[in-house]
Amino acid sequence: MNLKLSLLGIVLIYCVTCEGRVIRQRVKRQDVIFKNYDQEDVQDFEERMKARRPLPRTPGFQQSSAANTGSQTVVNQHGVMQQTAGGSQSANLANDGSSGQLSAANTQQQTIQSGDNLQSQNSGQSQSANFGKEHQILSNANTNTNTVKENGNIRQQSGGGAGTSVVDKQGSQSSQAQTNSEQFQNADGQKGSKSTGSSQSLQIGNDGSASGANSNTGSETVQLADGTKITKSFSSSSSFQSSGKVKVGAVALIPSAGY
Repeated sequence: MNLKLSLLGIVLIYCVTCEGRVIRQRVKRQDVIFKNYDQEDVQDFEERMKARRPLPRTPGFQQSSAANTGSQTVVNQHGVMQQTAGGSQSANLANDGSSGQLSAANTQQQTIQSGDNLQSQNSGQSQSANFGKEHQILSNANTNTNTVKENGNIRQQSGGGAGTSVVDKQGSQSSQAQTNSEQFQNADGQKGSKSTGSSQSLQIGNDGSASGANSNTGSETVQLADGTKITKSFSSSSSFQSSGKVKVGAVALIPSAGY
């Protein structure tokens, strides 16, 4: 009886072959090894899963930028001359050419001084472009100043302008504006100032409609050495609008003068 029980235990524990069939070993609980996963194992598993995920497809871009500056100073028996200049540019373009941004800017300065006489010039310009599949935007701006002091006479001039052009699926729009000013004072006591400004705009729709406007303004003041003061001013404007075959326009001109 004891022998039969022993043989039965052996049959349950070990594998035996009977008529070509395999009976698998019975696994004991103490033979099972349980593994405790720490935080590093979990993070490692997450990293492997991320590596298998496809990365989102985004359009590629090419970017570039550059900048430069320079200066020069000359000193001789006639006086001092100083010059400085600088420029920069940047580009951000899609590889497929569907969109992009471009920009550039530069500045120049020059100063010449000889005794009490002085001449100074400053200027700056900038341009930019932004385009896509359904739009194009161009803009530019510039400024200029000029100062001259000679033999007790002083004259200062400045000007600036800006423009923008937009083309999209609705049509096109463009605008420009300019300003200029001048001040002077002479050694004999005469002095004065002058300023002008102008602006233009134009819109053209894809449906054939169009509209535009123009304006100009100006003023001038002069005071003579004896105290006499002269003042002048003017302004004008015009506009138009077209829709199909109908056109509407208007013009206004208002001059004035005073003594």
